[in-house]
Amino acid sequence: MSKTKNFYKAIFAATGVYTLWGFTFLASKIGQESATPFVLLTYRFDIALAILLVPLILGKAKLKLRGKNVKMLLLLGLFEPCVYFIGEQYGLRYTNTAFSGVMIAMIPIVTLIMAAVFLKDRPGKAQWLFSLLSIAGIVVITLAENSGGSVSFVGVLFLVLAVLTGAAYGVVSRGISDEFSVYERTFIMQLMGAVFYTVLAAIEHRGDLGAIIRPLADFDFVLAALYLAVFASVVGYWLFNYAVANAPMANVISLCNLTTVVSVLTGVFVLGEPFSLLSAVAMVAVLVGIWGVQKFTPKKIDPSGGSKNV
Repeated sequence: MSKTKNFYKAIFAATGVYTLWGFTFLASKIGQESATPFVLLTYRFDIALAILLVPLILGKAKLKLRGKNVKMLLLLGLFEPCVYFIGEQYGLRYTNTAFSGVMIAMIPIVTLIMAAVFLKDRPGKAQWLFSLLSIAGIVVITLAENSGGSVSFVGVLFLVLAVLTGAAYGVVSRGISDEFSVYERTFIMQLMGAVFYTVLAAIEHRGDLGAIIRPLADFDFVLAALYLAVFASVVGYWLFNYAVANAPMANVISLCNLTTVVSVLTGVFVLGEPFSLLSAVAMVAVLVGIWGVQKFTPKKIDPSGGSKNV
């Protein structure tokens, strides 16, 4: 079928979510000055769950899970946010910034491969080439940081875990979009994230609730947690789950690289981090790659029966 209104709305949604996720690095950095990653993630998903419970309680949204393949919905939440953030956080901890950045940049390509294999959603040759151009730009930007630090085998394994689960999450969300609404997918993800990270934070601090509550005294931590909960989790995952259901995976996932662009620019203008000519050129390559993927979308597209459910 030809491009539809839902397709363009999906691309707009994907642009929005990856822009929002570009600021999560700054928010996480601020939040982790007062709390461990598990505690910060606990607040992120607990608050997000509370927000999503409101329309459910008021009868504005429904969870219709009876008779559906709930196992796949649970698999979605297991991949992300549960396992993905473990791989990402510990991958960053046991490797340097440059290596971890290059590894995470592989998620779009792995996603496209998985989508081609499991969903028969195959990008055109031009889309593959422009995707590779965009990813090459991300790699150059990341390496331009020249970060120090060693790379351990354990760190590599954690990052491989993050790449595989991050890619699988997008494919599963697309695959179950006809059966589960955007709200159902987003709600279950926040529910699983809230339970998972609350338990991990409690274990980490040996049941010391004071250690978990104490960060609330820091106003910057509260703002960071609210941004991650409202914009990164509720709005972000909602937009992503909608986007993958209504546009080809190549078009959606190519916009993933906007996250790095926004993150770098945030570091430059907010934190005063250096910005080299090489990074500027690489950033242009990223944007050209994104443009190319959208430009060379097949005239007739089939987003695998993308769900219009909200």
